[in-house]
Amino acid sequence: MSAQPSPPQEKDRTLTERVKAAAGLTAVAIGVIVVGIIALAAISKNTQTAATIASAAGGVIATIVGAFFGVKIGSEQSKKAQDGLKEESAKAQIYAAYLPPAEADSVTTQAQEAAENAVSP
Repeated sequence: MSAQPSPPQEKDRTLTERVKAAAGLTAVAIGVIVVGIIALAAISKNTQTAATIASAAGGVIATIVGAFFGVKIGSEQSKKAQDGLKEESAKAQIYAAYLPPAEADSVTTQAQEAAENAVSP
């Protein structure tokens, strides 16, 4: 079996995902740089509030970076799970195509029960 080229929609989606990731990382980097510049400016003034501003800036930077990577990891895991579901669905459709017609009703009932049991708590 020869490898099929991926459809244009798949290429567009992966390009879109890459652009989103790059834009998100750029926004995070710019935010961190701006907050860092504010903190450095406050520290260079050598005022009593410099330590407060610097620690607040550190907290903001940590929050921004943590949120970005947390969302990124969650999105990637969700995509992997969806891809796994698509694979299993495709396999099930092939198996169903080879099912003897006399057993179709019984197997359909069993499959429905298995699906319901798989998603119920």
